[in-house]
Amino acid sequence: MAPTPISGLFRLRKWHETATLPREVVIEPTTKCDLECPTCLHKAIPSTRKGKDMGFDGFKRILDGIPTLEQVVMSGLGEPLQNPEVLRMCTEAHLRGLRTKLITNGMKISEENAFDIVFSFDFIEISFNVATIPAVDILLSEQPSLGTDGRLIVSVLGTPENLRILPVVQSTLAKKGVRCVHVTLENWYPEGSPSHQELREMVLKASGGMVKKRFGRCHWPFSCAFITCEGEVTPCTARMDPSRISFGNAFETPFWAIWDSEPYRSFRKDHLRFSFNMVCQGCPLE
Repeated sequence: MAPTPISGLFRLRKWHETATLPREVVIEPTTKCDLECPTCLHKAIPSTRKGKDMGFDGFKRILDGIPTLEQVVMSGLGEPLQNPEVLRMCTEAHLRGLRTKLITNGMKISEENAFDIVFSFDFIEISFNVATIPAVDILLSEQPSLGTDGRLIVSVLGTPENLRILPVVQSTLAKKGVRCVHVTLENWYPEGSPSHQELREMVLKASGGMVKKRFGRCHWPFSCAFITCEGEVTPCTARMDPSRISFGNAFETPFWAIWDSEPYRSFRKDHLRFSFNMVCQGCPLE
């Protein structure tokens, strides 16, 4: 007999007690970036966080604390390829049997490093900008099957301006065998900042006024986490500011201990009770 919605809810409410360690984490290799996109929080991060790289030893410390890990995603408020040790980190991840994914603006992709990038990352996602098509062509010249294999995609941020050109971009990339997807803008400015409401309205307009509800249904507290280049463990990529919320530092405390800590468990419990931590209020997908 199929489980009823009520029984499924009871199992979900118990989940906060036994949430297993994640199989995927998003790690921020650096806060350095060569772009200042208007929809990104990069230019709003504190000066104390700017221009920092995650060290190789810190990266290994994170992996040591997550024995269940299957995939590492390199992303954050910086361009991952700006960290000179990011490819070495990928090698370490592969030696541990992990998959690696790169989310990049494509600005640092060149004919000189294309082989290393294709070899180091199992999956590559390029956020659309003026450098995207040249970067795609360079990667495809190195390995023509990247797009058809599903290893290379392009994502277009869901602003009104981007959505107007989305069909053309998708058509252009489809001819190259590369899939182009539309993603919802998540990294809004903190509530109360002058740009927050403007960006919120922009995304609502782009989505036709419909934003998928995530409260009480968000998978992040139970299956993934975002770790800053300083090692701070935050709940997700939409709420990655460690000054607003951090469950601990994965360089100083094993990740498994942070994941099973009382603050993190309470955070999950509040989610399932629809009694949300204030950091989740105003979530882009609320």
